[in-house]
Amino acid sequence: MTNVNLRLPDSTHEAAVQRAKQEGESLNAFIVRAVTAQLAASGEADRYFELRAARAKPGALMDVLGKVRDDLPPRAGDEVN
Repeated sequence: MTNVNLRLPDSTHEAAVQRAKQEGESLNAFIVRAVTAQLAASGEADRYFELRAARAKPGALMDVLGKVRDDLPPRAGDEVN
C-alpha cells in the first residue's frame, strides 16, 4: 500500500467528503473507489485485479466461512427465497 499526499481544491474536497458520508464510507475508501473506477474505464482494471489476486491467500475464504454461525436465523432482508 502506498500513501499519497493529494492536493484538492477545497470545493472538490468538500464534495468528496459529503459523497463519502452519503455512501457510508471513509474519504480514503471513496477516493480509492473513484480512482479504481476511472482506471477500469480506461482498461486498467484487469491489471489491478491481477495484482489483487496475486496477494490472495488460498484457503482464507474457507477460514472465514468456517466462522459462520448456522444456529441463528437470517437477519431481515438476508433471507434466501
